[in-house]
Amino acid sequence: MWKRLIWLIMALSMWGTTQAQSIAWAVWIYEPQTGQMTMVDDGGGIVDYFFLALPTGVDRYPEQVAVNRDGTLFAYVPYNSTTYQASLVVSQRERMMAQYNLPLTFADSTEFIADETLFDDTTSRVALGYSLDGGGWEIIALNIVTNAIDYALRYDSPNVAILGLSADAGVTPVIRQFAGGVISFNLIRAGTEASGEATGYDWLVNSGDLRLNAMYASLDADRLSITGEVVMSLADSRLANQSASFPFSQSNTLQVYVASSGARFPFFNAASATLQAPRFIQNGELILSQSIDSSGQRSGIVIRRNGALVGNLPNVVDMVDAKGLADGFIYLTDSFAPGSRTLVYVNTRDGLDAGIPLWVGSAGTSGVLAWVGDNSFNAQSDYEGWTQLAPPVYAVGGAQTIAPAPNQPLLVSPAQAASDSATPVFQRVLAVGSLAVINTTGGDQLNVRSGPGTNYQIVAKLGSGAQVTLMEGPTGGDGFTWWKIRTGSGISGWVVESVDDNGIRLQTLVPQ
Repeated sequence: MWKRLIWLIMALSMWGTTQAQSIAWAVWIYEPQTGQMTMVDDGGGIVDYFFLALPTGVDRYPEQVAVNRDGTLFAYVPYNSTTYQASLVVSQRERMMAQYNLPLTFADSTEFIADETLFDDTTSRVALGYSLDGGGWEIIALNIVTNAIDYALRYDSPNVAILGLSADAGVTPVIRQFAGGVISFNLIRAGTEASGEATGYDWLVNSGDLRLNAMYASLDADRLSITGEVVMSLADSRLANQSASFPFSQSNTLQVYVASSGARFPFFNAASATLQAPRFIQNGELILSQSIDSSGQRSGIVIRRNGALVGNLPNVVDMVDAKGLADGFIYLTDSFAPGSRTLVYVNTRDGLDAGIPLWVGSAGTSGVLAWVGDNSFNAQSDYEGWTQLAPPVYAVGGAQTIAPAPNQPLLVSPAQAASDSATPVFQRVLAVGSLAVINTTGGDQLNVRSGPGTNYQIVAKLGSGAQVTLMEGPTGGDGFTWWKIRTGSGISGWVVESVDDNGIRLQTLVPQ
């Protein structure tokens, strides 16, 4: 048992090694009632478990725990059930490594989202946001090694005051990512986290600057770390909806933020349902989501990047939580063993079904998926292009380090930005996964070839104004820059980015 445990932990922390390749995946399941962490492997075996430590004077575990990328450090906020005083704790198994006693708080960021993104990329600090009892908020970065607060941002800091960010009671900074010296966060008012679009901010901890973050427009999101893409559920009135039929709001679209272009746009529309909990699955090729109709009927759906519906999971599936794997996904459910929570594995490459039950928790427990380690999850060069159902939303250019003048909008459309020379504009660029338009003159048509070169066969011709999705590129060949494109009718091939038109460089492929 112990030899197997030591070998497993070593393998999970050594991505890409021969040892790691022999393990498909493993998960940590957290039990909030007892503080127990249970590691389950891909065969359903329990290979490790322990109980998180509680500091002196604290008697209650939180609902969620954040686990770092390697699955070896745990950050959580337990509290005293009488005084409600809480502490941020970072532990290595049962051993507490760092602790910071919080002031009396209304809510903290781990109550909304708790995952590996709370840890910075060196795993030496952990970020936490919390709202103060009575109003105001703060974000801290706790140094795990020195047990000291390295950085802090308060609601009454001068740069925050310039932006006019809310400090009302119950407004909580929710941490979305801590990497490269930047803490990304949303400000969320308690009780509204499941509805509406959220504004995202970046705090550059070394300079103290704040800027707009376009990646996180919704709390209900999932990030594919290997590409930087983010999928999220959002309401979009531009597309078909039945918002009047839903008691609160209807998230009628799934949208994607494409890091390479800075664009966010809808790629899937559910006119008569609200969408929740989108997750990248099957190595980032597919997206899993919950679909809920106006009567409350739930179903699990799987969608391709091009917006096509792969299919529905069986109605018996009621997912409590889900996480993606290289060949599918796993989820927790109460449906398979009433009174107990079951871990289920679905291999979507073999088709959609209810999956294979691997592990059943003790009766009366309600475990949550705290972490998944899958060493075969790797970026692909041939990801399918995203379908764009409506014009994208662009963020202010990355060169900015605000604060802007009072009342200056933080979010601007391309048209608004272009009309204001004082506001930096995001430069649209050609990028895989984005849309482009064919641009020719004099009635000419652009050749679509079977490969990136003038000697390849012409498979089609496209006239000016034709809309295409960029699938691959850029690639050089025969003195031109080539992109692989796909049309809405399914034609695919390679086209040149620009040509010489009577001595003038003509951009034949224009980003949309």
